[in-house]
Formats: sequence, C-alpha cells, structure tokens
Amino acid sequence: MVDHISRLDIKPLRTYTDGRQRKTTLTSFEHVLKNKESGIDTHDDADVTTAFADPVTGQAVTYEDVADNEKTVKTDTVGSTSASERTTSADSMKKTKYDSWFKKASEKYNVSESLLKAIAKAESNFNAGSVSSAGAMGVMQLMPATAKSLGVTDPYDAGQNIMGGAKCISQKLKEFNGDERMALAAYNAGSGAVKRYGGIPSYCKTYVNKVQSYKKAYETAESV
Repeated sequence: MVDHISRLDIKPLRTYTDGRQRKTTLTSFEHVLKNKESGIDTHDDADVTTAFADPVTGQAVTYEDVADNEKTVKTDTVGSTSASERTTSADSMKKTKYDSWFKKASEKYNVSESLLKAIAKAESNFNAGSVSSAGAMGVMQLMPATAKSLGVTDPYDAGQNIMGGAKCISQKLKEFNGDERMALAAYNAGSGAVKRYGGIPSYCKTYVNKVQSYKKAYETAESV
C-alpha cells in the first residue's frame, strides 16, 4: 500500500511572520520513505530545519520543536506559563509543612534536614496518607514491618513517620560507612539487595539520583 502513497500534506497549526528561523524534527512523508529505502536512520538528535507550504494558503512556514524532555514547561492557551506549572523556585523549597519534624529528626539522628526532605519529596511528595502499590505508607513510605521495627505505631502520623524514616536512613548510613548513595539504595530496595548486588542495583539508580538532586535543591534554597 505504501507504493500508492505519493505525498502527505501537513497542515500547520500556526504560521509565523516574524522572520525567525525555527527548528523542527518534522520532515515530509516522502523524505521519510526515501530515507527508509536507503537505510538512513532519521531518528537522531540533530536539529533539522524544514520548510512546508500551507496547503490552504500556499504560504511557506517553518516550525520549531520546543520539546526538551523534562525541561519542557507547559503553557496555557495564550502562550504564558501557568503559575501552577512553573519550575519550582528556591523560595518554594525553603519550607515544607513538616519542617519542625524534619528539624527534630535531623537533630536526633544526625542526618541532614535536606536529605530527609529529599527522601520525603521523592517518596510521597510529603503526603502523609500516601500508600504505594507495595504497601509502603506515609511521608517517608515505610513498609509495615519496617515501621514496626522502627517503633512507628501509626505510619500515617507524619511526625512518627518522619522520625522513623530518619532513624532508618541513619542506620543505612552507618551500615554503609557514610556512603549516601549506597544508603539511599538500601533505603529503597533493602540492605540485602544492595549487598547481593555488590553495589547500587541498576533499578535503584534513578531513585538515588532523584533524591540527591532534591537534596541539592533544598541545600541551594536554604543558602539563598
């Protein structure tokens, strides 16, 4: 059936009259077919500028691909960034609703507040009522058996949960000689898994990187 397709008209969503050259990853259907037949891979990271003719007006237009993975910021219908969708600012990260508990837990277990907040952010986004598919509960996402061993009688009580999570990560830090990445992997997957793997399991790396990224953001916010 492909042999009978001669062209594919692409109707632009918007035309531009400001004279700017805009980049795009779009290309014509014929170009894709030719590349496929020639064995050329069209999926690369290079910027491609392609001009199109509006099928209705005939006007030449170009497009800009503004997608940038996680850096993309959504805009509202008039093109301005919605307040609720803006990148988290330093000011918004200076305080959380459980700051007093993070401070208390930090002092008791000698773990930085920024690390505790980062774990809570990654685990539940500070939701005391959060329950994971595996059954982890509360702000620091403690498993039932873990919560019990840490002396947490009510995992949905934010204060108890944060104190329990702080005690847990402090134990992991001691167990892995202060290696934060290993301790975070153990917090996420269990000490046994880390030891069996002989390091950070591959499935934990995204979690570890996320927590450390949040930690750095909290430290930066506190210094501003």
